[in-house]
Amino acid sequence: MGQTWGFLTNHALVLIYVVRHHDSTVREISAGVGVTDRATLAILRELDAEGIVHRHRDGRRNTYSVDFDRLAAYRRHGTVALTPRVFVDGLIGTLLAISNYHGNGTGKVDPATLDSGALEPRLGRWGFFTNHALLLLSIALDHTNTVREMAAALGLTERAVVVILNQLEDEGIIVRRRMGRRNEYEINFTGVRRFQRWSPGEWKLPPELIDVAVKGLRALSGEAGSERRQR
Repeated sequence: MGQTWGFLTNHALVLIYVVRHHDSTVREISAGVGVTDRATLAILRELDAEGIVHRHRDGRRNTYSVDFDRLAAYRRHGTVALTPRVFVDGLIGTLLAISNYHGNGTGKVDPATLDSGALEPRLGRWGFFTNHALLLLSIALDHTNTVREMAAALGLTERAVVVILNQLEDEGIIVRRRMGRRNEYEINFTGVRRFQRWSPGEWKLPPELIDVAVKGLRALSGEAGSERRQR
C-alpha cells in the first residue's frame, strides 16, 4: 500500500493552492491537491463560512481572496499549545509573501504586520496540520515526553501515537533513542525537508513554505532545549 499520510490537511492544501492560483476552478484545485471535486467544494465552503477564504464571481469563473488575520487566529480545537505563535506567524507570513494577495485595494499587506498573538484564538473542528505534523511539533517542544504525554497533548490514544511515531521513524523523519527506561526522540530536519508527500496531488508545495516549516521546527527545538538546560 502506498503512503497515505502527510503533514498538511486537505484544508491547508486547498488554502495554499488558491492563494497561489486565485482564479482556479474547483476541478483545477482538486487535481492540484489530490482530492475529489466534491471534497474540494466542501472545503472551500467551510473556509468561506469561517471567513478565511472569500469567493468572488468574475465572469464565468470564481476568484478567491484570503483574510490572513482570520487565518492567523484560527486553530483546531485542542491544538493551540502545539501550534506556537512564532511557528504559525512564520508560515502565514511566508504564505502571504509568496501570494498575489492585495487586500481590499489598499496595497499589498506587509507580512511583518501579522501577529497571531495579538488576535483572539478562533477555535474550530478542523485544522491545517495533520496529527503527524502536530506530533512533530510536540517533539520539537519537548523531546523527552512519553507516549502517554504525547497522546494527552494530541488528544489521541497511545496506540495511535505509537503508529505515527513508527511511520515518522520509518521515513527517517525522527530518530528514537533509548535513555534508561524511556525513549527520547530527535527530529531529523533533513528528513522533514525531503519528505515526498508535502503535497500529494499534481501540484508541488512552494519550497519557501517547506523551508520556513523546517526552520520553525528547528527554532522550537532549540528554544525548548535551552529552557530545559536553564532549569
